[in-house]
Amino acid sequence: MRTTDPSTAPPPAIDVSGVSKAFAKRSSHPVHALSDISFSTAQGELVGLLGTNGAGKTTLFDLILGLTTPTSGNISVLGHAPHAAIRAAQIGAVLQTGGLLPELTVLATLKMVSPTFPHPLPIGEAAKQAGLDRFLHRPVGECSGGEQQSVRFALALVGNPHILLLDEPTAGMDAHTRREFWSTMHRQADQGRTIVFATHFLEEADNFAERIILLHEGKLRADAKATELREQSASA
Repeated sequence: MRTTDPSTAPPPAIDVSGVSKAFAKRSSHPVHALSDISFSTAQGELVGLLGTNGAGKTTLFDLILGLTTPTSGNISVLGHAPHAAIRAAQIGAVLQTGGLLPELTVLATLKMVSPTFPHPLPIGEAAKQAGLDRFLHRPVGECSGGEQQSVRFALALVGNPHILLLDEPTAGMDAHTRREFWSTMHRQADQGRTIVFATHFLEEADNFAERIILLHEGKLRADAKATELREQSASA
């Protein structure tokens, strides 16, 4: 019988092991944003990180991106420390705010950022995949909230990452733009990219994720296929 050598198996896209994060931990009332979180995502998965505001979703993304460090526990991205994965452009992120200069056009923004990556996508390709064709020459400051989210998505794509983290990616989008965005996300997943998106909408997670990780008050409450969670809710 043929067996697979574990040493040749691809590493998880994201591996979170026993991670906790406390703020103001030296005070008498520290804030425990995350408490002993563990999960692992395979390469190519489409995962919804579900939770209300304050559940710890953004803190978890900050840890995966190396923007802050865990109080305890470990995180690896494709077998590397988060900082190393960022330097190698293995992971890209669409965050809710920041990162855009309002006076630059969308095209100028992409041209400014593209050379910072070792193996960028062609700017035209990133723009097309993000649906920016209609307003490439518009100043970013004149774009709607949903259009600015699309610009952030293009900036994440232009680095040609293996993993995309999306923090409330459809905030500010109308229903039509939201549908187009998720169609694009499925195409990205079909190309083999790992996608983890944070949302506080159960319907959005249920509709677009293969797997849902539920956070509540900084703790992992559920981790299951979307179909399994739906069946559990129906029988409860």
